[in-house]
Order: sequence, then C-alpha cells, then structure tokens
Amino acid sequence: MALGKREETTHILLLILIMALVGLIMSGISIAVLYEVSFDQTQQRLEETVQSRARLMEAIARQEAAHLGEHGASSMQQVVESTMAQVRDAHRHFVGFGETGEFTMGKLEGKNILFVLRHRHTDIDQPLPVPPDSRLAEPMRAALAGRSGVLIGQDYRNQTVLAAYEPVKELEMGMVAKIDMDEIRRPFIHAGGMVFAVGVVVIGLGTLLFYKVSNPMVQQLMETAALRESRERLVKTQASLQKNTAYLDNILRTATDLAIVATDQTLCIRYFNPEAERLFDRRAESVLNHNIEEIHEWTGIHENPLTEAIQSVMERGEHSFEMHINRDGKERTMEARLSSILDRDNKLTGFLLMAKDVTQANQAREVFLRTQRKYRLLIESANDAIFIADAQTGIITEANLMAGELLGCPVHEVIGMHQTALHPPEERERYRSLFEENVRRGRGLLTGIVVLRKDGGRVPVEIRAGVTDLGDNDKVIQGIFRDVSERLNFEHSLEEERRKFQATFEQAAVGIAHVAIDGTFLLLNNRFGEITGFTRAEMATKSFQEMTHPDDLETGLKYARRMLNREISRYSLEKRCLHKLGHPIWVLLTVSLLTSPDGEPQFFVAVIEDISERKRLEDHLQATNLNLEHRVAERTQELERSNQDLQQFAYVASHDLQEPLRLIAGYVQLLEKRYRGQLDAQADKYIAYAVDGVGHMQTLINNLLTYARTGTRDKAFEETDANLSLERAIANLAQRIHDTGAEVTSTSLPTLHADPVQLTQLFQNLLGNALKFRSEETPKVQIHAKRGPGHWIFTVQDNGIGIEAHHQERIFLIFQKLHSRTRYEGTGIGLALCKRIVELHKGKIWVESKPGQGSAFHFSIPDANPSALNSN
Repeated sequence: MALGKREETTHILLLILIMALVGLIMSGISIAVLYEVSFDQTQQRLEETVQSRARLMEAIARQEAAHLGEHGASSMQQVVESTMAQVRDAHRHFVGFGETGEFTMGKLEGKNILFVLRHRHTDIDQPLPVPPDSRLAEPMRAALAGRSGVLIGQDYRNQTVLAAYEPVKELEMGMVAKIDMDEIRRPFIHAGGMVFAVGVVVIGLGTLLFYKVSNPMVQQLMETAALRESRERLVKTQASLQKNTAYLDNILRTATDLAIVATDQTLCIRYFNPEAERLFDRRAESVLNHNIEEIHEWTGIHENPLTEAIQSVMERGEHSFEMHINRDGKERTMEARLSSILDRDNKLTGFLLMAKDVTQANQAREVFLRTQRKYRLLIESANDAIFIADAQTGIITEANLMAGELLGCPVHEVIGMHQTALHPPEERERYRSLFEENVRRGRGLLTGIVVLRKDGGRVPVEIRAGVTDLGDNDKVIQGIFRDVSERLNFEHSLEEERRKFQATFEQAAVGIAHVAIDGTFLLLNNRFGEITGFTRAEMATKSFQEMTHPDDLETGLKYARRMLNREISRYSLEKRCLHKLGHPIWVLLTVSLLTSPDGEPQFFVAVIEDISERKRLEDHLQATNLNLEHRVAERTQELERSNQDLQQFAYVASHDLQEPLRLIAGYVQLLEKRYRGQLDAQADKYIAYAVDGVGHMQTLINNLLTYARTGTRDKAFEETDANLSLERAIANLAQRIHDTGAEVTSTSLPTLHADPVQLTQLFQNLLGNALKFRSEETPKVQIHAKRGPGHWIFTVQDNGIGIEAHHQERIFLIFQKLHSRTRYEGTGIGLALCKRIVELHKGKIWVESKPGQGSAFHFSIPDANPSALNSN
C-alpha cells in the first residue's frame, strides 16, 4: 500500500513538473515572439523617424538658402547656422522618447566627430568631440560617411543602443535616433523573470508536496492543514498558469495575418495558430507532433526552403525567406521567418516559424509600381514642364525632365525648391499671392508669367494649375508650364508684319482696294481716294461699276467673269475711271482674285495707278513723233540730194579733175624724157619733183574718191565668205608679198552678211599696212576670227615696227600719218577707209601694239540676219 502511494505521489509530481515545463515553454515562446515584434516595430519607428527628420532638415536648409539668397547672402555657413538655430530651438523643448530615446546630430570637424545638439543624458550643452580612433558614436560615424540604415552599436556613452542613422546632405551632417537596448529588453526580461519565478514556485510546491506525502509522520501531523493549504496554492498556481497560457494563446490567435508555428528542438510541431491553419489549410490537431519539414508537402510545391532555413538558423539564429503555396491552381507567396527559441542558458529549445501571405500585397505593389511607371512615362513624355508642389508649404516635390530643361538645371536641384523660387526675386511676392489664390480656387490658367533660369535668363510661360486632394488633409498643386517664347516671338513678328502691311497699304504710291464679288468696296487705302477724289465713306456707297467709264465697263466685266471661271488668275488693263468732279481719269488697273482654302472666291484685290499724265505725254509724244517723221522725211530728201551731189562730185573728180592732171603729167614726163641730161642737174631735179608730185596727186585723188564712194552704199549686204575676200586681197598684193618675202597665214574664217568688195578692201588695206610698216625681220602676218556675243571679231596680227600707245586712235583719222613720205609712202587714208568700212557694217576697229613688238588690228562685224543689216 505504501508502494502504491509512492507511485501515485511520483505520478502527481511528474504531472506537476510537465505542466510547469509546458507553461514555461509557452511563456518563453510568447515572450520571444513579442520581443521580436517589439524589436521590429521599434527599429522601423526609429528608421522612419530619422528619415523624416533628415528630410525635414534638408527642406528647412533649402528654404533658408532660398530666403538668404533673396537677401543677397547664401553662403553654406550662413545656411547651416540659420537652420541649426531653428533646430536647436526646437530641440531645447524636446525631452526625448521613452526612458533613454533621443535624437542627436553631428558633423565632422577635422577628423573628430562633433555633436551639435545637447544630449539628453548629460548636463553639458555642447558635448565633447569623439576622436576618430574611438569605438564610440558608431551610428553617427556611419551617418557622416553618407550611409543610412539601422544598427546595434555603441553610442557616445559607450552604451549598447538600437540606432537609426541618416545623412543630412544639405547641412553636411548626420542624424541619429537611438534607444538603449536595455530599455527594449527590460520588460521582456521582467516578464521572463516572472514566468521563471512562477515556475520555480510551482516546482517548489510540487517538491514540497512530494516531500510531505512521502513522510508518514509529517503526513499524519499536517495532513489536514497542509493538504488544504497545498491544494489552495496548487489551484492558484494552476489558475495563474492557465491565465498566462490563455493570455499568450489569445495573443497568438489574434495575430490574424501572421501564421505562427512553434516546434521543439526535434522539429516536432508543438503549436499551430488559427492563421497557420487557414494559410496551410490544415487543422492544428492533424499537424501537431509532425515534423515541421513536412510543411512543403502541404504547399503543393516541390521545393523545400525549410531545410536551408533550419541550417541557417542553427548558424545565425534566424533566417528570412519566401515560401510558395499552390492553392486551387494559383500560386500564393508568403514571407516567412524562422528563428530559434533559447532558454535562459541560450540553449536551443525549439524553433519558431512566422509566415505571412503577401500575395495581394505583392500584386498591389506591382500594380502600384506599374501605375507609377505609367505616371512617370506620362509626365516625362510631356512636351511641357510639370511641377508638383505641396499645397500647404509650396515646396516642389516632383518635376519632370522638361522642368529641368526649362530652368536650365538638373531635376534633382528642382526638387525641394519653393515654388516662388521659380520666378524672379522682384516678382515672387506677387506669384506667392497667385499660388495661394489657385489653391483656394482649385484650378486656374495664368498668363504673362516669367520663370528664372539657373543661368539668369528669363523665360515667358503660360501656367495651367490644378489642386488635387490626396485625403487626410493632404493636397498637392500641379503646375503645367508651357514655354511661350516662340509663340510670343511669332505673335510679335505677326504684329510687326501686320504693321508693315498696314503701313505699306496706307502709304503705297498706288491705289489699293478690296472689292466684293458684286463690285462694292470693302477696304481701300488713302491713295485710292486721292486718285478718284472720293472719301472712304463716299466710296462705301459706290460700286466698281459706277466708278468705271461706260465705254470701258464691258471690258472690265468680261475679265472679271473669266477670273471667276478660273480661266485667268489676274489681269491688267488701261481704263478710264470717273473722278468725283465728273471728268474721266486714266488708270492702269491690275486685279487678282483672293479665294478661301477650299477655292471659293472671297474678294478682288484691285490696284490702280494714275496714268493720266502718262497718257497726256503719250499724246504729246505721238504728235511730236508725227512732226519728227515729217522732218526726217525732209532730211532724207536732203541726204538723197547730198548723196547725188557727192556722186556727181566723184564723177567730176574722176573725169574733169583727173583730165588736166593727166595732161600735166604727160607734158612733165615728156620734158623728163626729152631734156634729161641736156639741162643742168638742178633742172633734172625739179623735173623729177614735178613728176613725183603729179603721181602723188593722182594717187591722192584716187584714194579720196574711194573713201567718198565707200561712204555711200548702192548695194545690199549679201552672204560673203570671208575666206574668199581674204584670198582676193592676198592676190591683189601678191607682188608686194613676193618682194618682201612675207609669210601670210590664216585660220578658217566665217561667212558674213557684208559687202564683199568692201570686205576685200578692208583685208587688203590691213595687209598692205603690215607689209609697209615691217621691221628688219621677215614679215609675218596672221589672220584669224573668233565668235563673240552677237558678232565676229577678226584679228590681223603682224611682227612690224609697232605703234606708240598715244598714236593708236590718231591713225584711224583721215590724212593722219606718223612718218614722212620719204620714209614710208602713203596718203594717210588707208586706215581711215578701214574704219569707215567697219562702221558701215555696224562694227568697231581698234589696235593693240607696242613699239618693236608688232601690231594686232581687231575689227568686229555683227552676226545679224540680212534684213537687220540691210535696214541699217
């Protein structure tokens, strides 16, 4: 019986011990979960807080920079001092958060870290700097290195803290929000202590009970009182354990979006909350005592990430990963975290798996990102600059690339600017009022606005603004800025062209009018009224038909009908208009038709020029021409008589004058033959002079007659081969060419409309001249021709003695000789005859020569038709 009692007592004690252990395990798991959640929340809160404070500091710094820039001072030192003055003032009234939480700011001064705000845990206002080789201020060191994040490290007090750090780039500083790790851990350590104490009490009571039950004497002495007391304590302890267990279980059950699975160190599942049942589609009763690695068999996915996760937890204490569940043919994504459960001695007692279904969150994030990409694509593809600013502060929070191009700076420099900083300083107050008015109205269109570029340039813009309510009293204002420089330049050019047209229209020397299709006047300039004598008001009551002389009306209407029928595009004619005073005035009328884009006639544009004076002059000129024609006819008769007299003179000279000259020459030659040598030498010399003078006189008369005959044309020009004329001239000079040993060459010459006899005479005179005025060298004469514009140019070039430049025009005058007759025989008529022949053919003759280098005689003869030449 005693053995049976002992066994019963043992069973009772074992039961008590098992219940105590389960209570301790559940309490430990709950405390570990709560500590993990609390740690994550504290870390996230610190990170969000320090980032928002850092951005706020940067916004304040930019605001101060803009404010100081408006007052002519914008150095970095002034911006930092002004910003930090506001920050210190706010920090003076800020105690901190929790028992140990605080914000700190610091900067690098040399290589030391210098804190710029008063610390919560010291009495000094200016903390001491931290040297570079110190292990202190680890979070601030990371922030000043330009990094952001969260870490557990040593602060300036050498205390272990959880700290979020963030650089404040605008101030070249760092910001840290931190809290002591002891403060985070203290409540959980206290709760663990309580649980441990309860466990110790339970175990102690169980042990004491075992001791009392085992001792018969004690059992007999204290059976009634001790048993009652033990039972009461046991009831209270059980109630406390049940209460704690229910409390923890309730916490875990109410985590509706977090699946929690706890195992022992052998990976057997010991806890499976309702969210886990829903997520894995398994009842807790069916999975308890199963290995946790069987989870992947429930998911429908062949991959098993738990094996790797368990290995990682064994090495590092925790592991985060993704899990996938195939539910109804659709894959769902879970974010999972596996961590170890340790006892007070840091021994592994189990594992804790927490999982959360993030499928919808991922889908929402993807939709958000896709929408954001579309939104960015939309605003970046816009041709206008787009600014988005906070409706309360006016700070620009977003801008597109065109905004940067408009302002001439990168987009990141635009972000954080106040919207009034977009405009010139002297206009910013006015634009601030316009901004506030737009916020009140919700939308608006602003014109005549100017923005200030980074390089100082000013750009006129048109702004279309609107306000969007994002909820929670959060409003933004969108501004679409359109550069209207080109449009304003175009409008200015258009206005300038309009003014030029108006000035040209009004100041034109001719009358201009717009005439409707029915003939009524729509618009006319001043000159139109001056020509017709009517004012604009009077012309408004007239029609073009009324202004036209009756005899010219039908002609004008006929042209107008042809224009309306698209037969002609414009017409010009001389017509008579009726002046206001009743007399007709002659005008030159030019009319064109203006049509619409679809070709419909709009109105006529009529231009009139007063030609009354010209008509009067034409009448006078016509009368003058008639008089001139009469006088020309009389003069022609006189010239004909003169030509007849000249021909008569040539006849008389050739017959009557030469007859006595021949008689004189005959007797002088007879004297020379009969008495040569019978008289003295002086007489022979005189007789020789007389014979020579008579011969020269005969030559002079013959040349003079030739010159006179050349001035009168009795035959028309004909087709003349210049080659044949040259051949005849060479044949006439064959003896002289032979005597001088001259070389005469020529190229092929053209056929002309000319007088063949005169052309031969021209070649003969020029060739004779070349043979006469030769040098000591063998005479060489070249004849060639080249075509010019409307004429042929002939050249006769020799290697003779040449001509001085100042004599080159004189040689073409009659009877002008450069040498005495004793040196070079001649009468001085040959080149004058050449000039006359060329001029009769409407050409020119000239010479190019230098003394000792020969001469080149050029003459031109027009390449005209026979009728044109004969009319000359």
